[in-house]
Parts: sequence; structure tokens; C-alpha cells
Amino acid sequence: MKFLEKSSDSSAALFVMKLLIILLIALIAISTPVLARGRRCRSSTQCDYESVCYEGYCYTIDEMFDKFDV
Repeated sequence: MKFLEKSSDSSAALFVMKLLIILLIALIAISTPVLARGRRCRSSTQCDYESVCYEGYCYTIDEMFDKFDV
């Protein structure tokens, strides 16, 4: 009967590992839009080339045109 106990332990561990992978994928999916919003800044000198600081975040020129519908 020891064989049956090991089998149930390994299936429970496999279930936990699958659950952790699903939770990791969900966390990445949730955090990606938050990170993609832009870096925090106080002035445009803290942003990359051709980016500006607006309302505390770095935006590219294209993002600024989209934001103001120009």
C-alpha cells in the first residue's frame, strides 16, 4: 500500500505545481499593462530620447498624439 500513498503525494505535488504556473501566468498578464504605462518621472530629462514627462509618466511622441487626438 506504500505505492498508492506515493502516487497520491506525487499527483498532489503535480497539481500544486500546475496551479502555481497558472497563478504566475495570471500575475504576468495583470502586471504587464501596469508596467507598460510608462516610467515615473519629474522632468523630461529623466525620460528616454524622444519622450516627454507628462503627469508624472514618460510618454513617447506617438503616445502623446494618441492621448490628445491630434
